[in-house]
Amino acid sequence: MAASNQALTDTNRLKDMIHHSDYGIIDYTDKMADCEVIACVGTIDNSYDNALAETVNRLYKSKVIEYLKDQ
Repeated sequence: MAASNQALTDTNRLKDMIHHSDYGIIDYTDKMADCEVIACVGTIDNSYDNALAETVNRLYKSKVIEYLKDQ
């Protein structure tokens, strides 16, 4: 939420901003709506809508775990 608040303070970025996300915390989505940020979300319970993001997250997590094991 802190990163979102920081991004939303720059009004130059808000014009036609689209936020890509899955369905999440109501306070968060309300904040985006209040700032007139366009929401781009997939359908509920359809992992294929968010497949690329999930793949990137999984790769990132596996690299972090791999790194931590080597420390």
